[in-house]
Parts: sequence; C-alpha cells; structure tokens
Amino acid sequence: MKRDHIALCCISLAWFLILSGRYSISNLLPKITQDLNFSWTEAGIAMTSMWLFYALLQFPSGIFSDIKGRKISIILAMVVFSISYFLVGFSIHFFMFFLALILLGAGTGGYPSVGISMITDIFKEKRGKALGIRSSAGSLAYIVPMIAAVIASYYDWRSFFFIWSGISLISIYLFYRGTQESTQLPKTVSVKERVVDGISIFKKPQIQLMFVVNLLIAITWISYMSFFQPYLIVGKEGFNGFLAGIALGILGIGGFIFKPFIGSLSDRIDKKIIILILSVTTGLATLALVFSNSIIIIFLICPALSLSTAIFPVISSFLMDQWDDKGRAGKLGFYRSMLILLASPSSSVIGYLADRYSFDVPFIGLAIIFFIAAIVILVSLALNYKKNKNLN
Repeated sequence: MKRDHIALCCISLAWFLILSGRYSISNLLPKITQDLNFSWTEAGIAMTSMWLFYALLQFPSGIFSDIKGRKISIILAMVVFSISYFLVGFSIHFFMFFLALILLGAGTGGYPSVGISMITDIFKEKRGKALGIRSSAGSLAYIVPMIAAVIASYYDWRSFFFIWSGISLISIYLFYRGTQESTQLPKTVSVKERVVDGISIFKKPQIQLMFVVNLLIAITWISYMSFFQPYLIVGKEGFNGFLAGIALGILGIGGFIFKPFIGSLSDRIDKKIIILILSVTTGLATLALVFSNSIIIIFLICPALSLSTAIFPVISSFLMDQWDDKGRAGKLGFYRSMLILLASPSSSVIGYLADRYSFDVPFIGLAIIFFIAAIVILVSLALNYKKNKNLN
C-alpha cells in the first residue's frame, strides 16, 4: 500500500474513533440520564457544552498545526479524547459527566481542521474523493452505537467507554507509526498574522454564502447527532437502544456508500448543485421520519437521511479550493470555530423543546432548516446564471 494511502487510513481511523464515541453517547443517553438522574434539558446543556469546546479548539489547533505540524497536533488531540472517554465512563453524577463532555469536546475539536488540512496537503489532486473517503470512515462509526447498546445490555453503559478509551489509546501508536509530517513548517512565525489570516476569510462573498448554508446544515447535524437515537427510543413505538443503533448504523452505511461517490462527483460538477439536491432530499426525509411510526419504514428512510452527512466533504472541498496552502489549517479552524460556536446551542434547544412538547416539534424545525439552506443555494445559482447570461 502506498504511504499516502496508509496516512489516509490513519487520519480516517482517528475520525472514526471521534465520531463513534460521540454517537454512542447519544445512543446511551437514555440509560445515562436514568442512572445519573438528570433531565433532557440538562442533557442538552451538556451536549451543547461539548459542541462549544469542540468549536473553540478548531481555530487554535489549526494555527498550532500550521506552526508545529499536523502530526503532533492530531496526536495531542487523540490523547485528550482517549482520556475523556474514560472519564465519561467514570462519571457518577451529572457534573462529572458535564465536565467529561467538555474535555471530550476539547479533544475532538483539536482534530477536524488539522485532519482535513493534512489530507489536502497529501492529496493535491482528487482532494474531494480523499475527503469523501475520510468522511466515509466517519460513517462507519454509526455502526458502533449498536455495539455500545449490546455491551450496555450485558454489562452497563460505563463498560463501553472504558473499552473505547483503551482502543483509542492503542490507535495513537498506529497513527504515530503510519503517518509523516505533511506540511512544510515555517522558519519564522507570526501568530498575529495567522489570526488575521483566519479572520479575513469572510471577505469573499462566496465564503459568506457557503458559511450561511454550512451553518444551517451544521445546526441540523448537531441536533441529529445529539438526539436522533433518543428520539427513536422515546418518541417511536417499539424502538430500544439496539434498534436505534441499527437505525444509526443504516444511516452510517448509507453515508459510507454515498460519500466517496458524491465527493468524486464534486470534483467535476458545480458543488452548489450537489448541495441543493442533498439539502432538499434530507429535508423531505426528515419530514418522513417525523410522520412515520413503523420501524421498517424508519429503517428505509435512514439512507436518505445519510445524504446530509455527504454535504460536509463537498463544502470542505469548496473551501479548500478558495484558499492558498499557507495558513490553510488556521483559516479552516477559524471558519469551523465560528460555525460550530453558532450552531452549538441547537442541542439545548432540542432538549428544551423535547421536555416542553415532544421530539416531533424540533425535528419538524430541522426539516424546515434543510429547505431554507436549499433556498439560499437556489437563489445563489439563479443570480450566478443571470450574471453569466448578461456577460454573454
């Protein structure tokens, strides 16, 4: 196997471990809330705090990787989230769980901007396909909550996090052995210059537009990843932790299949058209989820829901096309920090609405948000078409 492909596998493994543990928290949340005795609103606050620190670490980790290197940055992130999985399992009351999720957010937040930049460093051509493959590895993580449910049913929910912490620690060695530094480190560095570079990315109208669309999609994704399984377990008749894990697994398999194809497609077709189609499809699928109660029908809806996750590698590829190599990770880090900071309160909102009304209400809202994203893209495409027509 080529060295570049080994590196891609190692980077993808880190992403798999991040997402699988995070998704499993959502799947085990009904058991955790019952055992530690806290409400859905408190669960939403804890998840929001995790996303908040996930966002806060994106920018500094990107700058750090531009200065000190991609490899050491990812290793440090892996050490932190490996320890945090252990602390989640060790939690004996809400406050400990809350603090463990904050640490998990910080650890996992140190990876994405650096991982995407490392892939972009390595794969100068076909970066859309490479990013799609990395994202597909994340889709495989959707299967793990089903395993977590089985472990929790035979032992308890804590056992899964102890196991996952051990696996994550072992993976650090594999990453260390399987990767090399991918970027040329600068001899002299101005942190102030890197910060200014990050902030300046929003000068471009195309970046502003994509940020709005990305924010809308991020709100739906954070909400889904926080409460998709609890919604099925609490709001849909016949679902338990294992069946909710199967539903998430089907969603993940769909993403695993679709993402490389869609990523490759984005190297050849206007990325906005792809995002438009994916947004409309997932909005319709979300409405179908709300109004369906059959386990079989919900399973059939899940592959369509997985298309929402394919939007992210397309957007990442679009952004990387806009930026030069210098300071790329810092720019992406600032972009992602702002994005997730603004989207992170969605978990608290979902938890509050679920306590006040039911899970159906916020999930109808998520469908509407998908349609708004599609409208924004459609208006942009129409304006570009009109502009090009006038030029001709």
